[in-house]
Amino acid sequence: MEAVSKVLELKNIMENREVDFAILQQEKKTKEMYKGDYNRFLKYCMKENREPSFESLEKYLYRTVTKDLLKLSTFNRRAAGITYYLLNELNHTLTNDQLKRIQLIRQMYDNEEYRDQKLMRGQSAQPKEEIMHLIEKLDVRAKAICLFNLVTASRPSEMITVQLKHINLEKREVSVYIQKQKVWKIKRLTLQCALVIKEYIAAFNLMSEDYLVGRVNRYQQYTSVKISDVAYRESIKKWLGFAPYTLRKTQISAMHEAGADLATIAKQSGHKSLQTINEHYLEVNNTTIDKYL
Repeated sequence: MEAVSKVLELKNIMENREVDFAILQQEKKTKEMYKGDYNRFLKYCMKENREPSFESLEKYLYRTVTKDLLKLSTFNRRAAGITYYLLNELNHTLTNDQLKRIQLIRQMYDNEEYRDQKLMRGQSAQPKEEIMHLIEKLDVRAKAICLFNLVTASRPSEMITVQLKHINLEKREVSVYIQKQKVWKIKRLTLQCALVIKEYIAAFNLMSEDYLVGRVNRYQQYTSVKISDVAYRESIKKWLGFAPYTLRKTQISAMHEAGADLATIAKQSGHKSLQTINEHYLEVNNTTIDKYL
């Protein structure tokens, strides 16, 4: 009986450590996520000769709405992030009155003079044939990367992690790691995409461990490295003139218009929720409206 008790005690100790470690990791992620917003708040406090506090946060958020004219989404992120730091790092207390005052500042977005700041202007889907025409004009590396991004409807975080060993050109498929879900998904490639990638591999003499995107200098010398999301977005913007999410949205919309059901689209895009596809990707686009004008 005593032996069983010790085993259970040891099990509880191990589970407690596991839970504590998981919570610690989440705290680190949250701190890192809001670090930039908090640092900008500290710079504001230094400039205005204020102490970091909820009173200072009120002034900062008021400026966010009325002077900086920033979006509601930015206001929400700043309010959440700075509140987290004030509560958990500086051990300040948020009173009900302070919370109410912040909520009232947020309600200013409903006023006529600030209402436009609630508009959400995300990337829109474009006619796929027009994007294909743009991609055809690119050099072999840019063409391979852009076409791969379009066909697989991948996120930037997925594109930068793809290595050639993940691509099977004979089967025309690729294993993509979905960062948001922490799982691998198999996506299909078109024959055209497979041929362009093959041409790209030959042109730069790429090996199986090399990254699909990687980095190329001004002398067209390739380096196998996992670049940042920001660097990838900048490359797509330079090549095509728009953000990479436009490629993702365009492919999803094109598949839908071609008659694919949500489950089929999700298998290629890597979405976990069919509702997300329906609500955020398949809104009626401008080209559809144009047909009836």
